[in-house]
Amino acid sequence: MVLKRFFFVVFLLTAVNAPLVLVAQQDVNEQLALQYYREGEFEKAAGLYKEIYRKNPTTFYYDYYLNSLFGMQDYSAAEKFVKSVIKEHPSEAGYQVELGYVYELSGNKKKAVKIYKKAMKKIPGVRESYVKLSGAFQKRGHYDYALEVLEKGKNKFTPPLNIEIAGLYFAKGDYNAMISSYLDMIHNSDEYIDLVKGKLQLIIAAQGSNKVSEALREELLKRTEKYPSKTIYAELLYWYSVQKREFDLALIQAKALDRQFNEGGERVFQLSNILMSNHEYEKAMDGFGYIMKLGTDNRFYQAAEVSFLHAGFLNLKKNGRLDDRSLQKLVSDYKTVLNKYGENRTTAKLMRNLAQIQAFYLHNTAGAEELLNKILTFPGLEKQEKAEVKLELGDVLLFEGKKWSASLLYKQVEKEFKNDPIGYEAKFKAAKFFYYVGEMEWAKVQLDVLKGATSKLIANDAMELSLLISENIDPDSSYNSLSYFARAELLAWQKKYDDAFKTLDTIENIFPGYPILPNVEYKRAMIYMELKDYSKAEKHLKAVVAKYPGASIADNALIKLARLYDNQLNDKVKAKEAYEKILLDYPGSIFTIEARKRFQEM
Repeated sequence: MVLKRFFFVVFLLTAVNAPLVLVAQQDVNEQLALQYYREGEFEKAAGLYKEIYRKNPTTFYYDYYLNSLFGMQDYSAAEKFVKSVIKEHPSEAGYQVELGYVYELSGNKKKAVKIYKKAMKKIPGVRESYVKLSGAFQKRGHYDYALEVLEKGKNKFTPPLNIEIAGLYFAKGDYNAMISSYLDMIHNSDEYIDLVKGKLQLIIAAQGSNKVSEALREELLKRTEKYPSKTIYAELLYWYSVQKREFDLALIQAKALDRQFNEGGERVFQLSNILMSNHEYEKAMDGFGYIMKLGTDNRFYQAAEVSFLHAGFLNLKKNGRLDDRSLQKLVSDYKTVLNKYGENRTTAKLMRNLAQIQAFYLHNTAGAEELLNKILTFPGLEKQEKAEVKLELGDVLLFEGKKWSASLLYKQVEKEFKNDPIGYEAKFKAAKFFYYVGEMEWAKVQLDVLKGATSKLIANDAMELSLLISENIDPDSSYNSLSYFARAELLAWQKKYDDAFKTLDTIENIFPGYPILPNVEYKRAMIYMELKDYSKAEKHLKAVVAKYPGASIADNALIKLARLYDNQLNDKVKAKEAYEKILLDYPGSIFTIEARKRFQEM
């Protein structure tokens, strides 16, 4: 009785688990078939895939089985197999292409062509059939047949087959024909403009898409000239130039479209703001200047006038130095606008900009202080803006040499905005003040707190300065060499460059062989960069890399050198070498991502 029960339980377990066993066996067969296929043992692979396809007739296993037969060069078995699939799927014209391909591989090209032509004659009158048959030809590398199929059905359906045709030309590498196919789709109607833009955006944004982008640019320019009444090409050329950051062309197109459609400067105003966000300040000034010429009645006039001045200020900061004549002209323009609109909350940003110009470029710190203090008296000023003005006033005082007065303002903002980004900025400025006056331990305490700041920029700056302090303790446990260096940094920030250079020279004389020396060399390079003396900047950056390759500042010097060659000196060969050196010699550097991207682009 017990024995009977035992066999009954075994029977039940076997019956329940039978499907699992079959599935497991199927998985094993698939893995084994794939292994045979990859190792080139096509006969063994074919035997397994034949059985697998019989149980699970998917296109995935169809391809592996048929390709295994091709690997064996067993075209008779391949013909028999494809014919059996055709019987099961008589409406699928793609399998006719597969049969033709079997004949083609076996050497019977005449019969293959006959079958290909027959498949193209009997295409069902639905869009999907044309796309599928074209895909079948593409699968076997017959792009001309694939294209012929799509061209036959091109204008029979909605939407037309231009997108598929363009994709086929892209696969063939015929970018001009691809672009033409996309543009033909929108020639008579802008119904598909967003679809075409989407496709083009993906293509021109891809890495290594320069040839495609140039083909698009050329074709748009041709069509804009050939069809002046077809404004869609001018619109698309404008869109393209913004996408590719070809801002000169974008500005030309924006102005042309503005005049053509009497847009009242709206498009140009929008583009000018895009230019501002991309730091193209001179071009932005061109755009805002165009709007101002439209007259004071224009709805964008006041905003354009204010933005024009702001762009001029940011351009000044970007370029670092302007001749006195240009500076005085900028100040005069600011004062003219402030006289026109008055000094109040709405013009506070202009006043702040003017204060920075006066303090940091004209050394008129008294005038800057007066402007900033006046803003602080405006009723209803937002707390955030008041804090920003206090920090700017602190910077002016520090620039002037009133270090402790500056520190008090930094501490006020820090206390009021403890856990806000502007509070972190104030704390960093306060910490840097202690660094400037030689209180290194106290500065480091503040900086270590800031390493966890929510502002990534502040956190990184704090970490960098904290590291500088940690690495530059003198042999006698003092910070004498670093205190000299901090003094030089402050002098450089105050634009007292001669004094800064003298202090850096003093450090080399008094502290030979000290850890601070790589930073001394690097600081010289940074001052020369600010002075636009690129040959001397190059010399000192090269010295850092050559003399101190193991210094923590070495990768900073190398990325600066790479950018200098790339952007200012236009020596792409040396730039490429510098980017490559970062990748090879400093693989752990935070600059490797930038270096790899630029190196690959080159």
